[in-house]
Amino acid sequence: MTDVNSIFNKSGGSATKKRRLDDLSNLVKTYKSDLEDEPSNDGPSVVDDDFKRNGTSTDLQPDEPLEDDEGGRFFGGGLTEEQREVLDYVEKYEDQVEDEKYDAGWVRRQITKLNRLMQRNAQLRAKFYDKPQKFLESEEVLDTAVKSLSVLTEHSKLYPSFVENDGLKIFGDLFAHENSDIVVDAVQVFEELTDEDTKAEDVDMKFLLNGAIDAGLLDALITNLGRLDNSKGVRGSEENQADEEENEEPERAGVFQILNVVENFSAFQDTADILFIDNTSKRRVGDTGLLPWLLQRVLVKEKPVSQNMQYAAEVLSIILQKSRISRVHFCQQEYTNKELGELSGVDALLRILAGYRRFDPPVEEPEETEMFENVFDSLAIVVQDPVGKDKLLEYEGIDLLLLFVKNGGKHGKARAVKVLDYALSSGSSSQLATDFVNNDGLPVIFKLFMSSRFADAKNHRSAAREKNSTSHISLDAILGIIASLFRTLPDSSPQKVKLLARFVDKNFEKLDRLLLFRDFTAERIDRVGIIIDGERASFMKTRPNRKEDIEDWEAELEAREAEWYIQRLEDGLFRLQLIDAIIAWLVAEDDEGDLGIKDNIVKKLAETKATLDEVKNTLEGYRQDISPKTPTTEKGNVDGATEEELEQRQEATDLAEMLAVLIEFL
Repeated sequence: MTDVNSIFNKSGGSATKKRRLDDLSNLVKTYKSDLEDEPSNDGPSVVDDDFKRNGTSTDLQPDEPLEDDEGGRFFGGGLTEEQREVLDYVEKYEDQVEDEKYDAGWVRRQITKLNRLMQRNAQLRAKFYDKPQKFLESEEVLDTAVKSLSVLTEHSKLYPSFVENDGLKIFGDLFAHENSDIVVDAVQVFEELTDEDTKAEDVDMKFLLNGAIDAGLLDALITNLGRLDNSKGVRGSEENQADEEENEEPERAGVFQILNVVENFSAFQDTADILFIDNTSKRRVGDTGLLPWLLQRVLVKEKPVSQNMQYAAEVLSIILQKSRISRVHFCQQEYTNKELGELSGVDALLRILAGYRRFDPPVEEPEETEMFENVFDSLAIVVQDPVGKDKLLEYEGIDLLLLFVKNGGKHGKARAVKVLDYALSSGSSSQLATDFVNNDGLPVIFKLFMSSRFADAKNHRSAAREKNSTSHISLDAILGIIASLFRTLPDSSPQKVKLLARFVDKNFEKLDRLLLFRDFTAERIDRVGIIIDGERASFMKTRPNRKEDIEDWEAELEAREAEWYIQRLEDGLFRLQLIDAIIAWLVAEDDEGDLGIKDNIVKKLAETKATLDEVKNTLEGYRQDISPKTPTTEKGNVDGATEEELEQRQEATDLAEMLAVLIEFL
């Protein structure tokens, strides 16, 4: 039996690109070109008779015949009955599209038309299953009708009507169509409907996305990932590569569009979580198959890295960031890989990154570079959860990250430092910090701490500049690692003693560098504070006299205060909080003064006209900022709070209590 896809792929026996009906004008050109080669005495085919008997052509009424370039009549030149009907439909569509009224009635008519076209195509496929030429034209008409649904993107208010009239069921049938070209085009239209560029209201978009989930479209899309993706693996030889890319390109585009739809689902918290909930129960956390597919796609050894491989890594990082359910599931679930066997998500990420521990991806391979960055982003996201921290410890991830810092390329070093900061941050176990010290992490991190890149104020990058940099090692991350080690290493443990010794050896050089950083940072904050104080004074002068206007003005003031606070954080306040927390830990550990740390701190602060009272004030402000403002019940719960929010609130409470203890030592 002839494969219908081969007809889309080839014409006249030679390999060509798949025929894609991008717009209605292409359909007109197709039939005009067919006219030149068709004999004038062709009669209607069996398909034509069948087409008329089923009543499909009742709404395809002929208009005035077109004239060709020579002035003669276009009709009568050998067109079949079905070709004339399709061309009349095209003319009618082009004449009426500008006058079309888009309302609920239009939606119902489009759905009815598509259902009729799909039923007709199914009948012809069943009847002429071994003669694809007999149903090819019905699929071209169906394909064109599917593309016409794109106009809904300009009328997103009709999304609820489309869902309520079972319009999404049509997409479910289209996603399961035997012709992969129709599947790809349907996916592209659905991607356009769900894209943020449609400017649809959140309520309308959520209605569409939730309706799609209820209709099983998510499962259908994920099933098509395996069906359409034939670009896995290493590319073939040069002589075969051109043919392979030509035949596979539409399906690669289809995979890319499906990933785009998945990203659109991730835009909202509820639909992002549903990506990983078994649709048969809606309550049981399961696996739709998306995570395994994304992970397997990124694990493929592919040179050069394709766009779909890069996009799979990007979508994975987006989903992990948006959904707590996905992060926990990703870390706990075991995935089977043909080459690597059973492995968890964290293990897989570490295996991918291990290949880059001595060098960055080539600069001439942007897709590989983005894939590398997205895998690092995914790791940085999951290690912020307790389960991710445990998996990082289990699979010796600290050791690998330290190898990156010691021997890796510029991008790898910077990203590894950030992941270490996240991994050792609040909520981490003392075992993780102990593992860091036991793997000789202290010499590595303090070498960066003393690096010439941070030696003077000119190279003392602000947090805002570091945030936008992918290749510069973050001083905030280094300070965060040191502060976390002080917090989580067991008291009087050998590892804690080694940490303290770093600030004593070589005549307190690390302590001097820490206080130098404090001086630079405090100066920057003072400059920013002068600017903010001026902006605040100017705004205070605009306070209205009318009582009815004061409420809006106060709301605006509150919003501006939040913006000013964020500005101060980015321009040095957060860094100052980290530095002063480390200073407080050092004072607390040397409370008796035996190590000489406390005396040196007081002396060096005095040289910059600062005191321990200023350190105390910084930490007091820090404590007040992070202390949870929402009251809790006796059980520790807050109405409406998620489990993740409760955990974050508890971490903030613990940190605030720790700061209160440190302040006492000052």
